[in-house]
Amino acid sequence: MKPLDPRLLRYSHKSRRFVFLAVLIALGTATLAIVIAWSLAGVITGRHLITVLIIGFLLRASLLLINQRVATSFSIKIRNELRLTLLQRILKGQSEQVKEIGPAGVSLLLTRGISNLDGYFAKFIPQLFIGMVLPITIGTAITIVDWRSGLIILLTIPLLPLFGIIIGKFTASAANKKMSTLNFLGTYFLDLITGLPTLKLYGRSKLQRKKLLEIGGRYRVETMKVLKIAFLSSLALELVATLSVALLAISIGLRLADGEMSLHTGLFILILAPEVYWPIRQVSALFHSVSDGVAVSDQIFAILAEPTPEGGLQVGRIKAIAWSELTVRYPDRSVIVIAPGELLPGRVTALVGASGTGKSTLISLLLGVRRPTSGWIRVTTEQGTFDYKDLDQRLLQSQLSWLPQQPHLSTGTIRDYVGDTNLLAGIGLLERDLPGGFAAQIGSMSDQLSYGQKRKLALARALSKRSIVLLVDEPTASMDPDSEAAINKTLELEALKGKIVLVASHRPDTISGAASEIVLEVAR
Repeated sequence: MKPLDPRLLRYSHKSRRFVFLAVLIALGTATLAIVIAWSLAGVITGRHLITVLIIGFLLRASLLLINQRVATSFSIKIRNELRLTLLQRILKGQSEQVKEIGPAGVSLLLTRGISNLDGYFAKFIPQLFIGMVLPITIGTAITIVDWRSGLIILLTIPLLPLFGIIIGKFTASAANKKMSTLNFLGTYFLDLITGLPTLKLYGRSKLQRKKLLEIGGRYRVETMKVLKIAFLSSLALELVATLSVALLAISIGLRLADGEMSLHTGLFILILAPEVYWPIRQVSALFHSVSDGVAVSDQIFAILAEPTPEGGLQVGRIKAIAWSELTVRYPDRSVIVIAPGELLPGRVTALVGASGTGKSTLISLLLGVRRPTSGWIRVTTEQGTFDYKDLDQRLLQSQLSWLPQQPHLSTGTIRDYVGDTNLLAGIGLLERDLPGGFAAQIGSMSDQLSYGQKRKLALARALSKRSIVLLVDEPTASMDPDSEAAINKTLELEALKGKIVLVASHRPDTISGAASEIVLEVAR
């Protein structure tokens, strides 16, 4: 992210007003700095400017307070606006960035990521404009009074941003590594929590402690690298600024000794000279201190910048879905190749293959939430055959029902979640089998449902949508034989109603009523 990323102004309307106010405050700060320096030099040399000096200090203190309150207020508003805009964009789907960083990465962006931008908006942006306005305004005032001093400032001031840019590149690289490690830690922890029942069942949960400690140690190391660079950069910039002011002071002292400059002018320049250098020094220091927020901002803006599918062809009832050989590329893993296939109404199609062969990937492609790297998917409707990507995605998804491999139940009662409780009996889930019956609360860590019962509830919810296409991923996982038979019978009945039914499983023998089969294998 640049010091002031133009994408910020594009995606946050409140940031435009904030920038305007920051420029006004910076101009006011520069003007008061000149007035205070002139009046203070006058007081020292015996001029009666004490009233002007006091008023100047009071106004500058008031302006500082206003600056802090405005920055804090707009920081909250802009972060809330970005969080809401980002959440809306994520919920629309079709974001490749979201799919790459995963649920843990998205959670990190929406919470800690955007929260880390507080220092960027509350401190860095106001200081950035002060660092831009003060050196130019004060440097111009000094040059008008004494051109030699202005020349020294002109020759030395580029050293500060030069050193800041050089050191900033190392800081940005270190901060990106730190955020990548944190993202990996969050993703690993989420996967660990998700698979904790399985790990406990096979007695492997304690072995994950070492891995968590290892990743946590890597995160601490990356954090310390960022802090070291920040401290070293502050020292380097402080030395450059001190030497620059010292060079200016030597020049002024020699000319005062020769009588080439009045005492008032010399004091005015000496008092004002640090005001040229310290704002730039503060900008560099604050840039390092807000590096965490800056590191995630590129991800935020990359998600917001992705094109959102608008409109599309309005089509009627789906009659068939077909696809060519599809390839899907994921970062840091082998390419997934999916064999050609076709789904027709009135029959159950089995999608079989070992874990990692692309069963869930194909379902995500058919749902329209992911697009293939190569290949095509076409749907036949009452109006003809169309490419998936040309269709209105919302209208397409309104005809689809989906049972994910890891269903998540919303908070509420079973009756509220399923709607039609008669569907539960058909898949072997009776009210007497449920702790608390249909009025039991679900969707929290305290519910007493087993994993198999949760899958049945999620399947019943998918069936209650009355859709045309039913996509189910491992519907009989963790089920006893009687439940498997009941679920298979239910899926056959759904197909007999004219639905297109696709059932994914790594065990082909569990899909007893499948009329056709699509076998996926690991790409070579």
